[in-house]
Amino acid sequence: MRKDKLLKEWYDFNIKYWKALKLRAKLNGHLENSEALPQHIFDESEPIFVLSTGRVGTMLLTRLFELEKGLHIEHEALPEMLLTSKTAYVTRDISFAKGAFLAGRYEAIRDYQLSGLRYVETNNRLTFFAPAIAELFPKAKFIHLVRHPSSFISSGMQRKWYTGQSITDEGRISPPESLNLMSRSDKIAWLWNTTNEYIENFKRSISVERVYTLQSEKLFTNVDEAISLMKWLKFQTQPDLAKKIIDTPVNKSKTKKKYHSYDKSLTPLSKLYYPESD
Repeated sequence: MRKDKLLKEWYDFNIKYWKALKLRAKLNGHLENSEALPQHIFDESEPIFVLSTGRVGTMLLTRLFELEKGLHIEHEALPEMLLTSKTAYVTRDISFAKGAFLAGRYEAIRDYQLSGLRYVETNNRLTFFAPAIAELFPKAKFIHLVRHPSSFISSGMQRKWYTGQSITDEGRISPPESLNLMSRSDKIAWLWNTTNEYIENFKRSISVERVYTLQSEKLFTNVDEAISLMKWLKFQTQPDLAKKIIDTPVNKSKTKKKYHSYDKSLTPLSKLYYPESD
């Protein structure tokens, strides 16, 4: 990680820490019933979470959300919850997922709720916590952001996924040995489909009013798609400001993306999202 990014992360972390201390000092002695506070936070807060495979344009979505007042937006929140996310997927233990999520995020959601801010997180690490989040926070909403598998695979190959050289691999789910997937591109293809399949199963378990599905390619190029999403969230985003955000590339790689061949039978969901491209 570059020094400037490390310094920014250090600065942001310390600012959040001092703001939390200030809020707690302000609330001390002024709460009516602190024991009832958690249930109040669960019942009344309306957090927003983006579910995805990652590498789908969540930074752009973050910039769009920053146009709206009354939000606190996290793109890469701490703790990262790498291993706990993988464990939530592997075990499918809702009690574990609830406990891990509360340990990692409850205080942040509570503090911003008490500050009059709505918590928003675009971090894909929370995807496998979606069922737990939905039960804990009945007013939570979810955005399913999808990117074409070939682009996702290209991005994953560039970042050396499934090589064991990146610490993020410890939190990346792996295909079963029975599939005998040898190439990294096929493993990433499996990751794309498996993650989106998990999200699709989750979406069927909640009311349609709580989830919005959007292709990242449309978000990148069409301001109307962005405005439709914002209207669904009841935001008052100005189209001209949204267009300015969309027209300014973020997280753009300096290395030209390379197409990597993969077994397309591993990505059957691509026919659902991109019926004309395959």
